[in-house]
Amino acid sequence: MPRTFGELTFDPTIEQLQEMQQGRNVTILTGSNNSGKSAYLKKFGEYDKVLYMGPNRFYSFHHMTLYNYDPQELSNIRRSMHSHRDAQFSNFEGLFYDTNRALAQLTNERRNKLFEVFTDLFGLPISVEPEIPNNDFSQRYIKVNDESLSVTSTGTRLFLGLLAALMDERFRVVALDEPELGLSPTLQAKLAPIVVGRSRDADLFPHNPHFFISTHAHMFLDKDNPLNNFVVTREGNTISARRCADRQELVDVQFRMLGNDLSSLFLPDAILFVEGETDQLYLNRVLQLAFSGQKIVVEKCSGDIAGRLHSWSNTLGDLQAGPYRNRTFVIADSVIQSGLERVVSRLGIPETSVVRWDHNGIEYVYPLASLGGAFGSQVSSHSQLQIDGDRVTAFGITRTKMELAALVTADLTADAVLPNELTEKLLRPIRNAILA
Repeated sequence: MPRTFGELTFDPTIEQLQEMQQGRNVTILTGSNNSGKSAYLKKFGEYDKVLYMGPNRFYSFHHMTLYNYDPQELSNIRRSMHSHRDAQFSNFEGLFYDTNRALAQLTNERRNKLFEVFTDLFGLPISVEPEIPNNDFSQRYIKVNDESLSVTSTGTRLFLGLLAALMDERFRVVALDEPELGLSPTLQAKLAPIVVGRSRDADLFPHNPHFFISTHAHMFLDKDNPLNNFVVTREGNTISARRCADRQELVDVQFRMLGNDLSSLFLPDAILFVEGETDQLYLNRVLQLAFSGQKIVVEKCSGDIAGRLHSWSNTLGDLQAGPYRNRTFVIADSVIQSGLERVVSRLGIPETSVVRWDHNGIEYVYPLASLGGAFGSQVSSHSQLQIDGDRVTAFGITRTKMELAALVTADLTADAVLPNELTEKLLRPIRNAILA
């Protein structure tokens, strides 16, 4: 356990990370809590022309203070941050550059540009006004839609103050810790294109600063340039950052590292494409027992899995670049539908998500105990079943496949002994995909 911030080591170092991102204007650090994302940003605070924006950015004011040029201002900010950082067992989240200061230091031209962008985004007029009308010597305040900025929403104040700070042309690098804090999803959606997509650089950031951003929010991942995203982990006193390899890894980061899951978005955690109605009936029950609390859809395809997969892909778009790439499962008999393998390959569904039973028929992965109950005699092996078309016979008793499926499904309990083929080929890959 480090006693001071200085005992932490970084791999890559700040210098190496900047070298890796040379020529780019945004770098995203993501990872779980306590992974060291914020520590990377705080490390940047040691350098000149770097602004560290910690998470404690909540700030309210009414009267604006006058801006007085102080050549030691940045040195004093850095010295204050270092004094907090160097104390034993201390973590610093303090506000070293507040909204009032950020707005006051802007020139009139730059401040007006900020206000233009704000009005464009929010649809609200904003201006600097004297407290007493027609008296330029009265104290001034910022008016937003006929009221003081101090009584607007927290998100509005955070948004404006953050942009004002990022516009400060004295800083070539801004280390921004969790820009999503205090912002509704709607405001996050307004801010992300500005700080990640850099859509307003000509208006707000003509000095082209590099933004190093830590985040837990998927909106602030750089989806257009996956290589700008780094996954941060920590082992002891060493904090490491690994660049995302490609878009697919970025999708995995979004749905695993950031704590999102499909069911929380009212979407299924996984979807299975199966041959027919008996497969659907049986596997639905198996999955309900094996994955209680997870939403898994079993889609019957009436023998045309390839066609249904094609429709599924058209609905979602590029399956390989989405969250369902590893959550789409194909369940087929030993004799596989013509063209299915070609469709599976084209869609990029992993081999681990394609299940081929050893035999033709879901009946061969029913629990033996449940089969015994359905046929009134102990079944010791699936080879004792005789399947002819829609009929299954054992010990002189014949049942339709649907009758047998209904009996087996009704008999299933959480402690049922399932065939090894079912647990290894299907349940284990599903568990790895949705619970990892």
